[in-house]
Amino acid sequence: MTAILDAQDLPHIVIRACMQVHATLGTGLTRDAYEECLAVELRSLELPFERRKPLNFVYRGQQILAATCLDFVIDQSLLVRVLASDEMTDMDRRSMETWLKLSGLKTGLIVNFQVPVLRKGIQRIALKRREKDD
Repeated sequence: MTAILDAQDLPHIVIRACMQVHATLGTGLTRDAYEECLAVELRSLELPFERRKPLNFVYRGQQILAATCLDFVIDQSLLVRVLASDEMTDMDRRSMETWLKLSGLKTGLIVNFQVPVLRKGIQRIALKRREKDD
């Protein structure tokens, strides 16, 4: 399947969907509740997505199955992780970078719905190209 959207537009569209969920629900719910409502928004936008997609990868020649599940993979190009916590941590950011690397995706959004202003709860993570000397 080819990407339905320009890769640069997709994060903005998904952020707007997240903002709709946050504006409707506010804070105080569980991560699962926000994830379910975001799925409703994505369906209404007719965005193709996979939810709770198993992260499979190869380690030392061995297939590792379902090491974790990815919250959303949207249009086969954007990884979205849903949080409902007091704060986003460095571990959340590092985990996203690892999941991007292992999944082959280049861009991800971490969205923490447990903040008064959602813009402050969103972080975009993009893998940088590494030099061959690294």
